Amino acid sequence: MHPILFKIGPITVYTYGVMAALGILFGSLILMKLAEREGLNTKDVADTAFWTVLAGVVGARVFFFLYNPEYLTPWYRLFFFWEGGLVWYGGVLFGALTAVYFIKKRNIPFWKFADIVSIPLSVGLGFGRIGCTMAGCCYGKVCHSPFSIVFKDPHSAAPLGIPLCPTQPLSAAANFAIAGLLYLLYKKRRAPGETFGFYLTLYGTFRFFIEFLRATPKELLGLFSNNQAISIIMVAVGTLILIHRRRLKVGGNL
Repeated sequence: MHPILFKIGPITVYTYGVMAALGILFGSLILMKLAEREGLNTKDVADTAFWTVLAGVVGARVFFFLYNPEYLTPWYRLFFFWEGGLVWYGGVLFGALTAVYFIKKRNIPFWKFADIVSIPLSVGLGFGRIGCTMAGCCYGKVCHSPFSIVFKDPHSAAPLGIPLCPTQPLSAAANFAIAGLLYLLYKKRRAPGETFGFYLTLYGTFRFFIEFLRATPKELLGLFSNNQAISIIMVAVGTLILIHRRRLKVGGNL
């Protein structure tokens, strides 16, 4: 695809970085609108979101190099976020821990925040997967379908000249679709926390199946990837949250 958007002298602008920035921008705008709708303190929500995103990017980058240590040459390449190379689950782990800290510190209603962050998170990840398509990371297995992708740019992270399953654009489309569905569910929710529960089950289910098409190592029994194990946990936790919140039907000030 097009890993490098353009160059101006010594400055290189990577497409992945631009897409990530757009995802953060649009995600933040959506989050602020939803925060106003919920009657939350927008400054507290904005501060929480800022540090959560920052911690998420760091965590995603750290996990990428844990999975792919061969890319860590030279060592300071760890800080070249604009090149791409992020592991979503690492971002979720670091981001979630940071979010919980600020939610408690700023006394933000937990379930309301979890609901309104689910939708922009899906939108942001959708833009991120467009970046993956351009950069060639997170590529699929070899396939000879008419819809396969062939990467030719030498700066691509994917193998060159080989037809690959289009996992990145599929993931982008799925995340945007999940965001739209979550918004519809959000407007009809019975109790705070339901939207977040639906997010975990929807994304976890999609991610479990898309992993079969990705070229990720299948380290569990030679059949499943580590990401699929995490996806199963996401679906289980999401289902429990849905059951719990629907039974409780409280105002969500927890």
